[in-house]
Amino acid sequence: MTTKIEQILTQKSNSGENAYLWLQSADRDCILWPTQDASENEDSADEIGRWELTVDEANELIETGEVDELE
Repeated sequence: MTTKIEQILTQKSNSGENAYLWLQSADRDCILWPTQDASENEDSADEIGRWELTVDEANELIETGEVDELE
C-alpha cells in the first residue's frame, strides 16, 4: 500500500465513525468529510483532507473498500 493511501485511511480512522470518504473517479479528487451531510453541502471549509490521486492510487483506495461514495 502506498504512503498516500495509508495516510488517507489513517486520517479517516482518526476522524471518527462518521467520517465520509468521497472519490471522484474522473479527476481522482479525493475528499474526507466529517460526515455524509457535510459532503452534500460541499463547503470546503468542512473538509478534513483533500488529495489528488493517480489512477493507480485511486484504484488502490477503491480496493480497500473504505471509499463511501464513488462518483
